[in-house]
Amino acid sequence: MPSRRPVSPRARMPRARPARSAARSQLIRVAVLALRDSTALVPIGFADLLRKAVQLAATLPASGARPRLQVQLVACGSAPVVVGASGIRVHCDATTRSLRRCDVVLVPSLEPDLAQHLAENRDVVAWVRRMHDRGADVVSACTGAFVLGEAGLLDGRTATTHWAFQDLLRQRYPRVRVRPEATVVDEGSVCTAGGATSFLNLALYLIERWLGADVARLASKVFLVDVNKSPQTAYAILDGQRSHADAQILRAQGLLEADLAAGSSVGELSEKIAMSRRTFVRRFTRATGTSPRDYLQRVRIEAAKRALEGTRRSVGSIAAGIGYNDPVAFRKLFARLTGLTPADYRRRYGGVGAVRAVTLQRRGGRAQRFGRAGRNQVAVARHQAH
Repeated sequence: MPSRRPVSPRARMPRARPARSAARSQLIRVAVLALRDSTALVPIGFADLLRKAVQLAATLPASGARPRLQVQLVACGSAPVVVGASGIRVHCDATTRSLRRCDVVLVPSLEPDLAQHLAENRDVVAWVRRMHDRGADVVSACTGAFVLGEAGLLDGRTATTHWAFQDLLRQRYPRVRVRPEATVVDEGSVCTAGGATSFLNLALYLIERWLGADVARLASKVFLVDVNKSPQTAYAILDGQRSHADAQILRAQGLLEADLAAGSSVGELSEKIAMSRRTFVRRFTRATGTSPRDYLQRVRIEAAKRALEGTRRSVGSIAAGIGYNDPVAFRKLFARLTGLTPADYRRRYGGVGAVRAVTLQRRGGRAQRFGRAGRNQVAVARHQAH
């Protein structure tokens, strides 16, 4: 793979260049792993998007021959059928026992119980490492980064994963440099993507490099993939960082969150829980992974996000309600922690419902219900890519 720069979720993708493997051959053999007891969405969706991108490429003029993609679903283990999450059976083209060489390996996401699912798919770790040692590029989607970590492929590299598992990635693999905001991070022969549907952006990124920017643009339009996806920090939800067992620090967290507008100082908090300032800062940081000051900022910004999502209050009013009397300073902090301005965040996530839909009316003026056969009007939007 080319450059070693993290790909900003809002930046334009770099000019398409062939992957290391593509430079050797016009055939790029892509192995898309299917893992045990894991979601089938990522491997099947990724493979389908690549296959359909090849079809789209055939409709566009090209100055030269484009590389050919050979996309295979590869089962973890010796059986060609993998039983995924919820008992979904994924029928694969090959297995990790039978496939000896490929040019690119995609590692999909694991289910949230990472320790258990890493153990269930333990044999794939050595296979991924072996493919990389034989010259294959390795890419991961979401928590698939943990398989790369187990294989030692993230040591000394920059990577990303789902925002909810970034702290665990740092703890489990201390030699990795995590980019929390990035949707895709390209580190040469290793490439990682962020959470959930970020695999679609990863697929487009690879399509651009292999087949060209024109194919990637067309694919993004045909499959309605937002190439200007918000940074992951905009999606992140503060989990409260309360999984520790330090009762005094838990009490301090409760005091901080109870009155965000007042925002007790570090000295005041340490006095309230009968602890020296120095000891309090040390124990708070050890328990939560962040300093009291940073923790308060993140709790306040989380409260601001909820207000922007569910109310029509002005940004100044929201800022004042959580302890920021300077709206300019609040906007800068909000943008630094989320990657979006308050106004942009409200445009994306504000409103009554999470998903906007066109509601059609029947002739009598009553709102119709989706799914009533024979009684619904159907609106069809025909998409034409330009």
